[in-house]
Amino acid sequence: MKQLPFYLVLGLLPVTAGAQQLKLSSAIHADAAKVTIYQEWPERKLVDTPHLSAKVAASQLPQAGAVYTVSLRQPFVNVTVLGEKGTPINITIDKDSQVIVKGGTLQRRLDSFQRSIAPDEKAWSEAGRRYETTTDLDTKLAINKEMDHYAGKVQQARLQFAINNANNLAGAWMAYSYAFAWTPASLEKLMPLFRPQPAAKVTYTVLQQKQAAAAAVSMTGKQAPVFALSSIDGHQVALDSLFRRHRYVLLDVWASWCTPCRAGNRKLAEYYEELSKKGIGFVSVSVDENKELWKKAVASDKIPWLQLVSPNGMKSDFVQAYKVQSLPAMFLINREGNIVQQHIDIEALKKL
Repeated sequence: MKQLPFYLVLGLLPVTAGAQQLKLSSAIHADAAKVTIYQEWPERKLVDTPHLSAKVAASQLPQAGAVYTVSLRQPFVNVTVLGEKGTPINITIDKDSQVIVKGGTLQRRLDSFQRSIAPDEKAWSEAGRRYETTTDLDTKLAINKEMDHYAGKVQQARLQFAINNANNLAGAWMAYSYAFAWTPASLEKLMPLFRPQPAAKVTYTVLQQKQAAAAAVSMTGKQAPVFALSSIDGHQVALDSLFRRHRYVLLDVWASWCTPCRAGNRKLAEYYEELSKKGIGFVSVSVDENKELWKKAVASDKIPWLQLVSPNGMKSDFVQAYKVQSLPAMFLINREGNIVQQHIDIEALKKL
């Protein structure tokens, strides 16, 4: 298959000052392959859907200071390009399916960053595939720990890139495109950086929406809803009775089918006696609908603290009242029944 150059013809949007030329060539796509061009930031809209053909003439991307994706299928290729004023973009897809993008300073910076995290992204993905194919719980727990390691490295690198480039298009795009994955702590770092930038208003708005959504399901500072639930031996236990008996109570919401929950329980069990001596009470509430699987998991993981079960699983009134969005979910509750912290970890408990 011969390699043909592709020059974008743009007829849908007017070309503005600072627009730039785009050239694409592919050694692995047919002449009639359709190229899809989207503007992704600051507003998502279709730019054009031309075909890879020698008959296509040269043109320009409509707007500098915007982010675009260029994609082809059979085989699928998707490229993110940054619009930088006066800088042409050349995309080459070689016979080994390698994509080479030549653009401006910010394009080079973004591409260099993506290459730097590619090994960790690959390891994360490969671990995910192994996780999906294994049925052994201990193996799943080990793989889950490996996945968390690589996911943490990748997400921390993305956050730092967004922070370091908050004053330019590359940082605004990174913060915007991964808004779905930012934790409340990450949002606290990003929000002040993008708030004063009119050019990054779209990014700030998305971060603001993400922060508002997190606040809507936050239980920190609120009174813990009180329920009477069945224990593993069939007795009814009122949660408020537990709050009054301890300086703090760690309420853990979990399920036997949740591998991160199982890993967390096993790790927490190692510190159970130490933390109990510090005045922390423990109670787990399972959302298992199959009680036999719940009991089997408690025995298998050797969980020594009080175990309760909420009827109707993730659709239960208990889950709705505590605004549980995902598992595991942990709540630290004081003697007065106030939730003092959500998503608390073992190190924070030991410091407390």
